[in-house]
Amino acid sequence: MNIFYYDIAIGLPIRSCFTYKSVAHIKKGTRVIVPFGKKVVIGIVVSKISQHSSFHKSVAIKEIISTTEESVCFDKSIFKTILWAADYYHHPIGEVFFSFMPTLLRKQSNKIIAPLGESSEYDINKSDKNFKLTKEQESNLIKLKRIKNFKPSLIYGVTGSGKTEIYLQLAEKLIQEKKSVLILVPEINLTPQLVSRFKNRFSGDIGVYHSRLTPNQRFKVWLRSKFGEIRIVIGTRSSVLMPLKNLGAIIVDEEHDQSYKQSEGFRFSGRDLAIKRAQLEDIPIFLGSATPSLQTLKLVKEKKYKKFDLLRRIDGKKPPKLIPLDINDSPLVGGLALQTLTIIGETIKKGEQVLIFINRRGFAPLYECDNCGWVAECGECESNLVFHKSKNKLICHKCESVYPINKECPDCSSKEINLYGSGTERVEEVLENAFSKVPIIRVDYDSTRRKGSMEEIYKKANNSEEAILVGTQMLSKGHDFPKVTLCVILNADSGLISPEINALEKISQQLIQVSGRAGRNNNLAKVIIQTRYPDDINLKQIKTGDYQLVADQCLSVNKNLSLPPYSSICILRTTSPNSKNCLDFLNRASLTLDNRKGVGIIGPLPSIPFKIKGNIRSHLVIKSSNKAYLNRILKFLIKEFETWPESKKVKWSFDVDPYDMS
Repeated sequence: MNIFYYDIAIGLPIRSCFTYKSVAHIKKGTRVIVPFGKKVVIGIVVSKISQHSSFHKSVAIKEIISTTEESVCFDKSIFKTILWAADYYHHPIGEVFFSFMPTLLRKQSNKIIAPLGESSEYDINKSDKNFKLTKEQESNLIKLKRIKNFKPSLIYGVTGSGKTEIYLQLAEKLIQEKKSVLILVPEINLTPQLVSRFKNRFSGDIGVYHSRLTPNQRFKVWLRSKFGEIRIVIGTRSSVLMPLKNLGAIIVDEEHDQSYKQSEGFRFSGRDLAIKRAQLEDIPIFLGSATPSLQTLKLVKEKKYKKFDLLRRIDGKKPPKLIPLDINDSPLVGGLALQTLTIIGETIKKGEQVLIFINRRGFAPLYECDNCGWVAECGECESNLVFHKSKNKLICHKCESVYPINKECPDCSSKEINLYGSGTERVEEVLENAFSKVPIIRVDYDSTRRKGSMEEIYKKANNSEEAILVGTQMLSKGHDFPKVTLCVILNADSGLISPEINALEKISQQLIQVSGRAGRNNNLAKVIIQTRYPDDINLKQIKTGDYQLVADQCLSVNKNLSLPPYSSICILRTTSPNSKNCLDFLNRASLTLDNRKGVGIIGPLPSIPFKIKGNIRSHLVIKSSNKAYLNRILKFLIKEFETWPESKKVKWSFDVDPYDMS
């Protein structure tokens, strides 16, 4: 009887596979049930081991209990992409596999990988195409449709230039060729509007995949995709390895967006993983944005990516003017200058809509004693508590812990405790008092948690004449509010004066994206940026609205300073209840790399915030001009860490190509 030996990945933070034996021949990527310690767990077959004779005789190789189904969980190209991701991001391989497996398949259950028998046929709704493309759309579509193999394409389109119509017609071509298409969006709240556009164009089922769906809903979409029962899927970064049958292309909308980067656990970039998948499957990938990432623009300059320009809005209107408003000598009411309130009032009188952008949710970010300076802080995090008036509670935005309101100062017993600063709730209250007859629509994490809430917001905005939308950064991304003619941006200065190395890229993308929500049907639209730095050189460039100009300057500066994308960075992150443990570990890592040529080290540094959920956070920045060399350095460090006593006292992880530098 033949016995086969396999390396199996388990969904645990362990950087190696475990060897098991079986009398059955099992394909790579198959889900299996195996004994692990005293438990029975699910694992993924990573490889077949031919040299079983090399095993030590004293080692008892456990047997695979069973395979769960005939179909593999991960097909060849997705399997290869996961192996690449585990290697590139230096993350435990089992956790990487499990990150792209439906929750219901991660444990033993009665769920199996088999067709549901719910096929969907697709027809094109011709009446939804009853309009004429612009010359730019038409000429670019002809070129884009000719792309057959892997050749990343940047669709650089200003807001309102018709990128979504390009996506629809590319998807239509693929559907007619009996292929599938995957469309990625950076945030869940962007899915309703895009799904609606696709449902208007195609009669078949549109698969939707994101974390707010139930495990059963996600599992059903995953199965129907795998067996070709649906051929259009729209999802967030978690859907990047959706097993679509006969995948013809991947579309990444708002490719620059920070939400494509996972910030906890397995820190991968959904956009970069999509590009790698497209390369391995040899299919086209289309990256769309009005404010492309510097990384993408650099690759365009190097002719590795092809750029397709959509520089005019489909209605022929000019982009809105960006007007800095000096608030140094202006009293503020809930963060709004009196002059700003006057401009809002004038817009409302015309029966038009206003969008207010402030990147802080809640009512006030500071609850402080006027007598002694005590500030309400989270007991588990080094973070100020934010007052939420709707709940009459203080909430930590890092761990979501909730605290009651102090009637008096715990340090000096003074009752002179006041609220300072503004968030979306406070701005909403000021506007309700100033414009009592106008619908005020708040769009933030708190107001969009409930299922269907974003659809209700669209409906309310579209059914109202004059209205004011108040929201955080989720308002700046891809939403279409056709009646908005005025945008007001509050608290932009924090981005202008930020010390982060990618601060200018971030703030220019954010301001230009917000401005793009205004004036899609109005030549007189404008964007007011409240600022205490009206003469800031970067703000003067941003206010031109020419993102390419700002990006070219960023690229030039970063090239001279050897900063990303002209170098590669990894952040070694640590957490521990004891700050000394973090410092001891990071200092040893720094000393280990101290004499290595081609590597730059910054730190150890305290992370911001320094403490979350009772754990101290610190990090070390590791930089190299060569990505492959940095990869070798990180592999070397992993082997070193295995022998260090310091590594057993901290939780450590690598953050490759970080978006958040703190």
